[in-house]
Amino acid sequence: MPTLLHLNGPSGVGKSTLARAHAAAHPGTLVCDIDDLRSWVSGWEDDFVGTGEAVRQTALALMTAYLRTGRDVVLPQLIVTPSQAERFEAAAAEAGATYAGVVLDVAPDVLLERLHSREVTPVTAVVSRIIEERGGDPLVLEGRRQLLDLAPEQGWTVVDTADRDSALASLAALVGP
Repeated sequence: MPTLLHLNGPSGVGKSTLARAHAAAHPGTLVCDIDDLRSWVSGWEDDFVGTGEAVRQTALALMTAYLRTGRDVVLPQLIVTPSQAERFEAAAAEAGATYAGVVLDVAPDVLLERLHSREVTPVTAVVSRIIEERGGDPLVLEGRRQLLDLAPEQGWTVVDTADRDSALASLAALVGP
């Protein structure tokens, strides 16, 4: 049975990096990075949130169709609203797949160090600007706390990303053989 592996977590925790590494170790896995898809839409930099919602609808259709082929999808996407996460769970169920929700975590000092030293791309530049406009590092740390509080309520597994290999082994165990 295919799996939708949702890697949730604060900006800078390593969602996209681990998603690509997980997919590389599991050939045939689709990495559906909504932030990358968002950057395909003209004007996305000026309407990040609005474009994200439109692209999320597209991503749901893409993931559902791909899961129906019997292959896995890994979704690196920050979601702090349970109703938004439920949309992805429903898409997996509609495709006859399982949903594995994961909150990626790392110590706050490591998180902020990663966030501030990550490669600058068009997407990370816009995300960094939005984070700064909305409160900076305290906003990121508050989002981390919210996700850790939500994890047990939502049945999401928390995976520490301090050690990449251990994190990848934990993700592989969630997906199964």
